[in-house]
Amino acid sequence: MTQDDIDRLIADRRLARQVFDDGQIAGFWSKAITAFADAQVDDISLDTALQTAYRACLQAAFAVLAVKDLRVKSTGAHFIAFYAMRKLDESALGPIAVQFDALRAARSESVYEPDEDEPELARQLTNAGRALEHGLPVLRAWIVRARPGLAGLLRAPSR
Repeated sequence: MTQDDIDRLIADRRLARQVFDDGQIAGFWSKAITAFADAQVDDISLDTALQTAYRACLQAAFAVLAVKDLRVKSTGAHFIAFYAMRKLDESALGPIAVQFDALRAARSESVYEPDEDEPELARQLTNAGRALEHGLPVLRAWIVRARPGLAGLLRAPSR
C-alpha cells in the first residue's frame, strides 16, 4: 500500500477515515454484484447497460476502500475512488482500478453528450463486461484476504 498517497488524500479531504462493519462492506459488494447482473439484462438500452456496469465498478471500489475504513469525500469522487483503490495495492488492485477508471470517460460521455454512438456504446459495454468479469473475482479474493470474516457474506459474481 502506498500509505503516503492515502494519507495525502485524507489530508486533502478527498478521503475520510470511517469504520465500516462487515455488513456495510457486504452491502457495497452486493450493490456491485447486483448492478453487474442488471447490466446484462436483455432488452435494456446500451446506454443504460453501460451506466449500470459502471455503477458496479464504482460500488466494488467503495467496498474495497471500506475494507480499509476509507470513504471518498470530495468532488471528483469517482476518480478518487479508483485512484485510492489502486494505491491500496498497486500489484493486485492497480490494473483493475485502471480498467475501471478508463470506463469513467465512457460513462461521462454517455451521460453528458447528446449523441448516441451505438457501435461505441457497444464497444464500451463489452470493455466494461470484461473488466468486471475479470476484476470482481480478484477484488472479492482481495477483500476476503483482508477481512476473512467476509468470506460467507460476499456473493461471487456470475455472468
